Amino acid sequence: MVYSLVFVAITIMASVPAYLYLKKGIEKNALNNIDQTMATISGKLDTSWGEFNSISKQAYLSTGINGRTVIQYLELLAADGESYDTYESGKAVDDFLGLISAIYNDIHRISIVTAQNAVYLRPSVRQLANRPPDDPAELDAVRRSSGETLLRYRDKDYAANPDDVPVFVFSRLLNPKQNKIGVIEMQIEVAKLIPLEQLAAMPGSRLLVTAGDRVIYTLADNRNGEATDGEVSEGGAAAAVGAAGQNEYAFRQTAPKSGLSVVLTVPRTVVFAELDLFRNVAVATVVVLILFSVAVFYYLSRVLTQPLVKLKNAIDSIDLQDAQPKIDNKFRMNEIQKINFSFRNMNDRLQHSLEKIVRFRTLQLQSQFDTLQAQINPHFLFNMLGIIQASAESGQLEQVNMLSRNLSEFMRYSISMDSPTTTLDKEAAFTAQYLELMKTRYMHLLEYEFDLDPDMLFIFVPKLILQPLVENAIKHGFGGNARPLRISVVGRLEGEWWELRVLDNGAGFTDDGLAAVNGKIESSLARLDADFEQIRLDLGGMGMVSTIVRMKLQFRHQFRYAIGNRPGGGAEIMLRGTFNG
Repeated sequence: MVYSLVFVAITIMASVPAYLYLKKGIEKNALNNIDQTMATISGKLDTSWGEFNSISKQAYLSTGINGRTVIQYLELLAADGESYDTYESGKAVDDFLGLISAIYNDIHRISIVTAQNAVYLRPSVRQLANRPPDDPAELDAVRRSSGETLLRYRDKDYAANPDDVPVFVFSRLLNPKQNKIGVIEMQIEVAKLIPLEQLAAMPGSRLLVTAGDRVIYTLADNRNGEATDGEVSEGGAAAAVGAAGQNEYAFRQTAPKSGLSVVLTVPRTVVFAELDLFRNVAVATVVVLILFSVAVFYYLSRVLTQPLVKLKNAIDSIDLQDAQPKIDNKFRMNEIQKINFSFRNMNDRLQHSLEKIVRFRTLQLQSQFDTLQAQINPHFLFNMLGIIQASAESGQLEQVNMLSRNLSEFMRYSISMDSPTTTLDKEAAFTAQYLELMKTRYMHLLEYEFDLDPDMLFIFVPKLILQPLVENAIKHGFGGNARPLRISVVGRLEGEWWELRVLDNGAGFTDDGLAAVNGKIESSLARLDADFEQIRLDLGGMGMVSTIVRMKLQFRHQFRYAIGNRPGGGAEIMLRGTFNG
């Protein structure tokens, strides 16, 4: 029950912000879609308006074969004669309309009605060649205008069949300031300017196209309608927007060129229909998920309680000597079997880890004894005590004090068994004491330096890893060369990796000697787990191999090493590892 309640609380806390965030996005997307629809309608109206104005200008500018414009041809037709010029003028007007119809493919019909009510139109209709439109009042309204572009709506093209499509009619009086010789009309299907199918998917919506205060076209419940000529709506588009109810959204777009306004009112429930669907689906999903999770938690609690109690008892009673925990898998669950297997592996790993710790400690003690045996021998003590005696006899009390202190610290660090590991700064200090002691013996023939990155001084490393390497450099570095032996201990950081290098300018390794050392190290590492006792015996007296094996035990796969000669002469030993090794 606790898990179920926590899951329900987490689900609700995650679902509510997600729903609010997605709700805002869906609302914005819905409003943007309608705004885009309004911009499309307005843009198409403006485009058609511009096309009609361009066509009207062509009537004044375009000339035929004999150099006359359409206006001039219409003036000849107005003479009402039956001469060849009259025939040629009619044909020229008809050709002009045919050319316009061919250029502008979106035009439903283009026509010119002369002052004598003669009709020229394309696509042509034979039986209407000399007949006026069905509604003379409509034509008279255009003839009374001042030559501006007028937009009207017709439920069908008067020159077509009764079942023809509704159209928008763009009209203009030609030559209005002189003899008013005719009217040019361009018809475009309503469906090409108004997305009827898209608006049909918005039940309860209402679309208006207005010019100033005059309503030109209405579309309500997917039924085309028309205001009578001269009908005026108070306030026009602004009044339509203001009349929208509280449960409606009103959108308005004004075409910049034509000045036509498009107003669309849509019920809120229609605008946010997708949001309502999303909310219902989200609520249903969350409820189903909660019920399912509660059922699953209840089933798991029944199935897992008993095996887990027995598993706890088995864990409480297990020790490192147990071969296999006794876990009752009553329900035959693979997970219980996997846990059982994991505990057996854990038991094996614990035993193996303890063995490694014991091996590491033993190897560390062996290294300490090797160091003690190698350094604290009669020859070493004789040299150090002889130097102290000579210094005392010559009155060099400061040097006697320094040698005694360094020898004391050196022996204390060497035989200390408190911990097999130490920090790099302590190891470096111990190695410096050893070098300082050896410097009293070799005098100016031995030089040394430490260059360690301050950020790596507190890395934990096995004890006595640097001193054997430095000792090896002193032992083999003097190859009959008169120049001083210079030993450098350099430490650098590279990201997560640290790197220690012990360098000298001595004789370096011979090819056979280098091969023997690398072979010894590789053999010892390969037998690290399988033949530890043999490795322990082989390490005696070889501090370099002991150092690398102990580093490998501590840092495992994150440890790298390299042994070789420097390009300018001398030996180089590199130790590399990571902080989390």
